[in-house]
Amino acid sequence: MRRLALAAILLACTPALAQSPAAAASAAATMGSATPVRPAADPVEQPAEAVPDAPETGPQAPRIDDQSAELEAMRAAERAAHVLEAPSLESLAAEAAGSLGVASPLRQRVEEALAREVLPPADGEAGRIPLIPELDHDVARLQAEYDIPMDVNEAVVGFIRFFQSPQVRPHFVKWLGRSHRYIDRYHQILREEGLPEDTVYLAMIESGFANFARSRAKAVGPWQFIAPTGKIYGLRQDFWVDERRDPEKSARAAARFLKDLKVQTGDWRLAWAGYNAGAGTVLRGKAKGYPDFWSMAAVKGRRILRAETKGYVPKLMAAAIVSKHPEAFGFTPSEVEPERWPDMEEVTVKQGAPLAAIARVAQVDEASILDLNPELRRACTPPRPYALKLPREAAVRFNEAWDDSAVRPCATFDGHVVKKGETLGAIAARYGVSVTEIQELNPGLGAARLRTGAELLIPKGGPRPAATVTAKPAAKVATAPVAVASRGGEGAVSWKVRAGDSLWSISREQGVALQELCRLNGIADAKRHKLKIGAELTLRGGRG
Repeated sequence: MRRLALAAILLACTPALAQSPAAAASAAATMGSATPVRPAADPVEQPAEAVPDAPETGPQAPRIDDQSAELEAMRAAERAAHVLEAPSLESLAAEAAGSLGVASPLRQRVEEALAREVLPPADGEAGRIPLIPELDHDVARLQAEYDIPMDVNEAVVGFIRFFQSPQVRPHFVKWLGRSHRYIDRYHQILREEGLPEDTVYLAMIESGFANFARSRAKAVGPWQFIAPTGKIYGLRQDFWVDERRDPEKSARAAARFLKDLKVQTGDWRLAWAGYNAGAGTVLRGKAKGYPDFWSMAAVKGRRILRAETKGYVPKLMAAAIVSKHPEAFGFTPSEVEPERWPDMEEVTVKQGAPLAAIARVAQVDEASILDLNPELRRACTPPRPYALKLPREAAVRFNEAWDDSAVRPCATFDGHVVKKGETLGAIAARYGVSVTEIQELNPGLGAARLRTGAELLIPKGGPRPAATVTAKPAAKVATAPVAVASRGGEGAVSWKVRAGDSLWSISREQGVALQELCRLNGIADAKRHKLKIGAELTLRGGRG
């Protein structure tokens, strides 16, 4: 092969990197094999910029933990697998090229050869790619299937085999299932933003299309933005929402970021590398005389790129190849459970409202609301007009029945950041509320989940009007009191107090304003009143 010959010539002409004939033969054999190779291992991760990013104890916390653990398992498997094995003849040739002057004709010839895709013809199998015989067509046809640059070399094939490995395969099956939900919508967004549609596979290698994934470097969401970059590209992050987890908004932000990187670096492969390592790293590599990604990746150690970035581009290409040909690589339809983009509609909530109240009126479970609105960090919408996504039929019910004036605004809640050594009981006592009330607003919160730095939503104590939502009479969707409620006299409704009940939780669950509940039961101070289990409270007065 011309590429191999040029590499051998360069090594022979460069005393500092000359090797014995036996070593050269060994390197040539390695280059011609299908065994994946890697530069020297480099497990050290580049430290992320410190950002004020508190642990989350809101309703999404369990999903964050699960998807973050999945992401970390994949990255740990990649580090352990050493997908990029040892320097090949190509690596050594690129190293030698870098030691020559920029104007050297020999260097220019080698760089041209290394930048081209050169594959040996298959013996007796015309039209197949030797490194990936599973496909029944050649490189040209494969490349024509994509609108992004696609190379087939040992690094790319190494990641294809990595995805097929027993440790990683179950995770990749899950990624393929999620891809059915997001790829078409992401294609549309990328097209609208002026990017190649197959850039979508960057989200696959970043997170496996997991909206709640959070890396050890505190990158968040399907496109894995760190906080500062997310803010630069318009992704809001505050006590109430983290738009890095919003699949549509983060996709548009990623498209804008990638477009900027392409302008800066001049090549899509380098733009992808810049997405992982930063544009500065790539531009410094170019300034040192390495014009393209593959020549940078071939340099030993981390003088140009760290190990993670060296694997980033071939991993993207490998994910794209397997995703478009899953059955060829052993991922059968029977094991992949395709998710679907939901049929949904946006509704406007004019002020912060508990998700529980919205769920009751829309007649849908809170989990469905959280699934469609992964950016929400609390069990409430933000205390401002907010476009909330609901299943389409639920949105119709919501619009017919919702009454903003009957909502206890989330703005009447306090936010509390947990300090070292604090307990739920102490926090509840400080704000004059019960532990149960705090847990209701922070689903999944328990003593074991109380982490220093966590942000909690705390209901403000004292009687307040409009404790929760009541449906408009015409809609007839308000829930009736549960079985422990009873009627006393004509039209009167009472409630028998259960363990864990509080005045505020009863008012919210039964659609009675807290102030009205106190009035009906002669309670002067809701914050100081102690409920007794088994006691009966009047929820609605009857006619005497």
